[in-house]
Amino acid sequence: MMRLTDQAHALISQVFQPGETAVDATAGNGHDTRFLCELAGKSGKVFAIDIQQQALDQTAVMLQELEYHNFELICGDHRLISELIPTQYQGRIGAVMFNLGYLPGGDHNLITQQSSTLTALNAAKEFLRPGGIMTILAYPGHPGGDEETVAIDQWLSQLSAIEYQTETIHAHSASAAAPCLFVLRKQEP
Repeated sequence: MMRLTDQAHALISQVFQPGETAVDATAGNGHDTRFLCELAGKSGKVFAIDIQQQALDQTAVMLQELEYHNFELICGDHRLISELIPTQYQGRIGAVMFNLGYLPGGDHNLITQQSSTLTALNAAKEFLRPGGIMTILAYPGHPGGDEETVAIDQWLSQLSAIEYQTETIHAHSASAAAPCLFVLRKQEP
């Protein structure tokens, strides 16, 4: 079975075009940022946000080793995404990725929070171009993760079906603690 991270990448690959701009709202260990940089190509751009400088430092090293130059790393809270991403990109972003929880190999007490994540999601959806996609990988199996996952599910269910198409993909596991992938697509007019 394909991992949820791979499924998120596959879905974005179907929508995101070379030369477009993308946002990795939770850079973490940089794997999604690397993926987006590769898709964006030399003429595209990727903004990668993380609240932990350690995560951005690791991401920078990986991207520099791959000789990518089409990215901007931003140290900040994803809830401030509307302030961190220049306004000229509003309505023009092809893909936004969120991989929630904690930094693998980092402090497991420093996690994404339900309130800041919902603020970030509300702002990020406004940055999507028509036909753009947002993926949100949530992990209910850690403290705070259950509440965050339920809140995202509720948030998605309240969005206008005229403006957004949503989908939830569950991990192939019977465990309630298994991760799930939320997908949001901005409808084309």
